[in-house]
Amino acid sequence: MKVKRLLSYILTTLTLCCSLFLLASCDDDMGSQEVPNEPYVLSLGITSNGTTTYYVVTTNDLMSSTPINAYGKGIEQNGYRDYQQAEQTVFSIGGLGVTSATGIQRDGNGYIQEVGNFVFNATPIGFCQVDNSTMAALELPTSTHKGQNLTFYSVDINSLSLTKRVTTTPVAPLDNITWPSVTGSAYSGGNLYISYVPMNPNTFATPAVDTAFVAVYSYPDFKFKKLMKDTRTGNIGSWNAFNGFQKDEQGNLYAMSNTSLTNGFSQTAGHSGFLRIKAGQTEFDPEYFFDFEALTGYKIAHWLYLGNGKVYAEVNTNQKAGAWSDADNICVIIDLNAKTSTTINEIPKHSGMGGRRFVAFAENGYVYAPVTTSDGVYIYRTEIATATAVRGAKVSATFVGGLFKLN
Repeated sequence: MKVKRLLSYILTTLTLCCSLFLLASCDDDMGSQEVPNEPYVLSLGITSNGTTTYYVVTTNDLMSSTPINAYGKGIEQNGYRDYQQAEQTVFSIGGLGVTSATGIQRDGNGYIQEVGNFVFNATPIGFCQVDNSTMAALELPTSTHKGQNLTFYSVDINSLSLTKRVTTTPVAPLDNITWPSVTGSAYSGGNLYISYVPMNPNTFATPAVDTAFVAVYSYPDFKFKKLMKDTRTGNIGSWNAFNGFQKDEQGNLYAMSNTSLTNGFSQTAGHSGFLRIKAGQTEFDPEYFFDFEALTGYKIAHWLYLGNGKVYAEVNTNQKAGAWSDADNICVIIDLNAKTSTTINEIPKHSGMGGRRFVAFAENGYVYAPVTTSDGVYIYRTEIATATAVRGAKVSATFVGGLFKLN
């Protein structure tokens, strides 16, 4: 977690440090206070003395007056983790030297447990669902001196095993400007799409922010097909947020341009907005462009597709807030079809969530998301139709790294 963001959490962290001895070091039996069949699964990130530990816990109610915590329960995980759901499995992925991915599923008695553990050569920086049984994963060397080829994997969701490994696909032409930083991956219509930002691996400078870049690979053989470019927006996605794409009900991909100084870009000339790739196509749709920055003056930071063209997003309102700060964000409901944005006034201006992937969950006309306020981390429930929110359960953590639902 970045230093500036840690400062905003220091009061919460100090309180938690006093109570850390209460957190059980959990095993396969879970903690003594674990309740079976609670539907919502959260990863609570707790940072103390510069080290973050994760506790994967469950709850029955995201809007309860009782705080959500990890006292005496939860699966403990070290390293800096990303979380992503596919079907009835939550994947806990790598981080800070951890190159494995672990599946979290519900057992026959209703408790969540770690099942399977497959090891990559390096932490995967692209991980997306292909179908009901398969994920695709991507490894990229950290620099040109570390290798010239990508490594692709196929992962079985149910058995949690690596079923295919391809090491012959070159990084080129993604490295034509400088080394690529992968920002998203998505499968649609027989193709695997990879968004990236040209980013110097030593200085983190972003020298070409005025163009959208998406590489297209065939699936399942992972052969390079085409490099797509578009100058209507800037780079797609942002560093380490894995937020380049969202897929709609028809399999069309929407690509989000960020180019925000607060999310790691060294310059901000490229406009923030949305492009569309029709299912299986290898060109950006020339008939669709949503210049979000021209409409609002803001840059999109993080987003979640909700259905029917609606998006829940955090947007940055202040490019002077500081590099990498992810600060001064507000929440909005975006309509990709009508090309509108509605501010959710009940959610206060805040810094990013603290993890890397955007944490939000939608069901039954509402979206739930953690927000760090001046008095702690709270779940906010937003009604999608009206873009109005209410504050729900408090979360006893420094930040929330994931929020999902398992049947």
